[in-house]
Amino acid sequence: MGGRTFLTKLFLGAGAEAKLRSRRSAGIRALPDRRLLADAYIPAFAKAGGRILWIGCRAYTAEDYPALEAHGAEVWTTDIDPDAARWGRERRHRTGDVCTIDAFFGDLTFDAIVCNGVLGFGVDAPEAQSRALAAMAAILRPGGLMLLGWNTDKIDDPVAAQRTMPWFIPAPFAGQPARVRFDSVTHVYDSFLRTDA
Repeated sequence: MGGRTFLTKLFLGAGAEAKLRSRRSAGIRALPDRRLLADAYIPAFAKAGGRILWIGCRAYTAEDYPALEAHGAEVWTTDIDPDAARWGRERRHRTGDVCTIDAFFGDLTFDAIVCNGVLGFGVDAPEAQSRALAAMAAILRPGGLMLLGWNTDKIDDPVAAQRTMPWFIPAPFAGQPARVRFDSVTHVYDSFLRTDA
């Protein structure tokens, strides 16, 4: 048992770690970017249906998958951290690096990809971001949708740096413009269509 987990249980009692994790998840889900994700983007992806890939799994993302599948979509998940599989989609989760996602998802093509909070949170270097975007493009069908969430205080603008070229073109989605910024947080959403390139 880890030191923090042991101390949490010792001082706060059994189940305290789960309660703290639940509180953190609720706090994250209350952020304006997460509210927009839940209220606009997820219902729009669900309505569009098809096979959807969610990149980056945490406790606070696990309840999004059933919402995405509300109209028959098939959700797959992935994360580089093997421990994150517990928050992924059961029997439809693969562990691996998003920079080589086309290798471990080479047998599947997706209609949509949600990549939120990955660039700048592990995929930091510009070269790694370019590799990740190229690998995602390889498994997203032409005309498929991609939602890319990133933070202005973590990385430079990947669109302005042309890292999304030539595979993705900005496109409005879910009643939102192609780029959504927030006044109170540094998060940005960019929505794209996969080109034929």
